[in-house]
Amino acid sequence: MKLKLLGVLSLCIPMVAVSGASAATCADRDHVTARLADQFGEAPVANTVSRNNHVLEVFASPNAETWSIVVTLPERNLACLAATGKGQVRLTSTLQSL
Repeated sequence: MKLKLLGVLSLCIPMVAVSGASAATCADRDHVTARLADQFGEAPVANTVSRNNHVLEVFASPNAETWSIVVTLPERNLACLAATGKGQVRLTSTLQSL
C-alpha cells in the first residue's frame, strides 16, 4: 500500500506543476501546516520529492476524515494546497484504480 501511495505521489507532482500553482492556495509552509493541524487535525502521512526538488505531501486527519495534498517549494519555503477531500473511500478507491 505504501509503495502504491509513493507511486501515486510521484505521478501527481508533474500534474500539479503542469496544472499551475496559480490556482492553488499558497503560503509559508509553517503557516499551511499549522492551519491544517489546527483547523482539520491533519498531520503528514506520506511524502516524496520530485526531480526538480518540489516536495509533495499528503496530510490526513485521524481515520482519514479529511485529507490534503500540499506541494512545497523548499528553496522558497512556499507551500501550495493542491487538493483536499473528505473520507477515506475516495482516496482508497483512487489508489486501487492505479
